[in-house]
Amino acid sequence: MKAWILAVTAAITLAGCSTPQQPQHPPQAHQQQPFICRTVESGLGQPLPDNDKGIGHPVRDDAGKLVGYSSQCAIKPRIQLFYFTGTGFKPFDPESGYKLPPPDMKMTLVNGATIPFVVRVEVGTINRFVYTIAMLELAPWNHKLVYWMRGGVGIGHQQGLAMWFNDALNGSEKLLMPKLLAEGYAIASSSGNESGVHYNMRLAEETAAQTKAYFTATYGKPVYTIGIGGSGGAVQQYMFAQNRPGLFDAGIPVQSYPDMITQSIPIADCPLLGQYFREEVERDPASPWATWSRQSLVQGMNASDTAKNPITGKTGSTECINGWRFAMPTTLNPYFRDSKFDKAIAFYGYAPEIFAKVKWTHWNDLEDIYGTDAEGYAPIPIDNVGVQYGLSALAAGKLDADEFLRLNACAGSWKEQREFVPYKPDSDPFDSANMHRSATCRDPAGTPAPRREGEQRAIRAAWDSGHVFSGKQLGIPMIDLRPYREAELDMHNARQAFSVRARLLAANPGEAKRQVIWFARPDTDLPGQVMKALWVLDKYLSSGSAPPEFADRCVDSAGTVIGSGPEVWAGVLDGGKPGACTLAFPIHSSPRMVAGESIRGDTFKCRLKPVSAAIADGTYGPSVRFSDAQKAWLARIFPQGVCDYNNGL
Repeated sequence: MKAWILAVTAAITLAGCSTPQQPQHPPQAHQQQPFICRTVESGLGQPLPDNDKGIGHPVRDDAGKLVGYSSQCAIKPRIQLFYFTGTGFKPFDPESGYKLPPPDMKMTLVNGATIPFVVRVEVGTINRFVYTIAMLELAPWNHKLVYWMRGGVGIGHQQGLAMWFNDALNGSEKLLMPKLLAEGYAIASSSGNESGVHYNMRLAEETAAQTKAYFTATYGKPVYTIGIGGSGGAVQQYMFAQNRPGLFDAGIPVQSYPDMITQSIPIADCPLLGQYFREEVERDPASPWATWSRQSLVQGMNASDTAKNPITGKTGSTECINGWRFAMPTTLNPYFRDSKFDKAIAFYGYAPEIFAKVKWTHWNDLEDIYGTDAEGYAPIPIDNVGVQYGLSALAAGKLDADEFLRLNACAGSWKEQREFVPYKPDSDPFDSANMHRSATCRDPAGTPAPRREGEQRAIRAAWDSGHVFSGKQLGIPMIDLRPYREAELDMHNARQAFSVRARLLAANPGEAKRQVIWFARPDTDLPGQVMKALWVLDKYLSSGSAPPEFADRCVDSAGTVIGSGPEVWAGVLDGGKPGACTLAFPIHSSPRMVAGESIRGDTFKCRLKPVSAAIADGTYGPSVRFSDAQKAWLARIFPQGVCDYNNGL
């Protein structure tokens, strides 16, 4: 092997590690300020100063002296080599490393030849975000590109960190990246395609398009580009397929959602309902709601009597708590700022007043899309007027009429942005200080807690800007891959892939054939399943037609197929006899589904019908008979009427 390494060394020049040209791209039309550059935290040094007018990020020399400001967060592109150890990557010196290989360097087999597992990684900035491009150094690129996207839900105002091939890779990336690289794929990514950095899908789309354009101009046009990413990285694939046809040729969304904006609809209900249950148990420890699993009757999502609760520290919890506890404050409370911002503001020496006017919500983060009022608050679409929480449980006889009425009288709603106060999770875990409540709501003659009406311009802007997945356009094959984590009360619940399919079937049934759904047990080799999905999509794109393997399916812990084919998910959307996968992987619902909405989950604001009409048309089921007093209470809870989900938006 030493002789072979010497031969390879002789053929390699330092030109392979030269500095590439700075990518030139037009700036984003609505660049957000203030905006924290994080290249120092990525180990890439200070951004390049581009003005002395105080616009952007303060840039300092080694002595801490201010030398200018960076509005673009740009750095000069650079290339570095890394080698794979079997568990991670380490920097590699080509001058000495090929002659005297590091003892922990792995080899890889490419086209029948065993070569050192050395990766060429380029890093630079495009559209203010940090891009990374990686491929094998000693083997030819297979001319196929994987575009990698990370998840999370962020509120902007920062650059994010580079997906640098060292300790910056997360756990799943350390497992999957070597597999992709060993197959000859090039991998491109950008911190602008991490939804934990920001959740502006049009900005993410623009960043991906510019990064891919730079890749094509520098390395050549890929035969195809496949998107891969989990959670928010999965959302981006559906969003880009809808809004930017041609950007990707296929996708592997892992732990997907159709979009995150419509997740705010049922998740806004979670704290309202959680606070109600909490108050009921505090009033009466023997309340039926003290049994945690019973709360799923109203919340729809999974609940467990044995899972650990992060609020109480005891057993018993729900997905609303374990999965979504911080979701609403993070996206709805204008004063809830992630602590990493405070650390970065102090670290980089920002003047405190620079961030004083920032309102830390998704809606304000996209104020160029949603607009703002005279006080600078963006409108929000959160609406629960007419929503009858627990309706299905009432109709099924699992909730009595008095409890149904009390629940809906006390659920309340979220306050307006200007009324919010800072979130205190330790003393107020459900953020009840920012809810409309009523001290007399439990009394049939008392005052029901008011509901909130969503702002129509925010609803329309969400749809018009492409932040809602409508189902009208997919255009590319997608393998929606999901590790089943319902037992963990994980926020990536199992119904989401079917929400996508239901929207496709409702808006453009032909497009539903482009999406297949794969489920796996949580202890299945997930990177192995991703590689199988990639193999199937490679066959699909190479041949131009769907291979037999492009089909719905589910596997057990060992990866053995439980069922495959068009009937395996029967019963989820059609109400028919459950298929093999439906039986193996039960699907839960949501607070809005229990209230009567469909699994599509895309109704921000329902049409209303009078309470009298709902009583007359059988909305409450054949066995429910309200007394005159209960009818009067129901009418006072819903003075504007109740949701009629059968008649659209």
